[in-house]
Amino acid sequence: VLMEGYKAIELNTEDNSKGERALCQAVSDLKFTYVVSCQQYGIHKRSGDHRAQDILKLMTTYPSLRVAYVDEVEEPSKDRSRQIQKVYYSALVKAALPKSSSSNEPGQNLDQVIYRIKLPGQPILGEGKPENQNHAIIFTRGEGLQAIDMNQDNYMEEALKMRNLLQEFL
Repeated sequence: VLMEGYKAIELNTEDNSKGERALCQAVSDLKFTYVVSCQQYGIHKRSGDHRAQDILKLMTTYPSLRVAYVDEVEEPSKDRSRQIQKVYYSALVKAALPKSSSSNEPGQNLDQVIYRIKLPGQPILGEGKPENQNHAIIFTRGEGLQAIDMNQDNYMEEALKMRNLLQEFL
């Protein structure tokens, strides 16, 4: 089925390199999921911070990118006291396409919640970075998982880890 799609792309495009790029992107999207855990995304989104718009722009630029974050919501308690309590959710979002395709305004692109899981309490109990990665793991699939801290990505060894890991599974 994949090769039939490739032939259709090849016939419909004038530039074969465009079709090859589209095929590589489709195969990559089938094999890999990119989940970025952004601890502060919910807070930035509620406050209208420009950093939330920057993350949204990344999600619209890279459609296979997913963002996991802890959402803190105030809800009335279910007991008779009716006090307001904080409830925590682990949420996974992706970029939603704008309703009108002719509009290219950045405000028109919103995020769409894929999964929203209620947590039993505050998920960040220890150190922030490992706890943030741990809450995002539930949104990943597959046999291999690579968790990279934002300060580790420029080491040569980090570039070789996933390739070597995947070779071990062959």
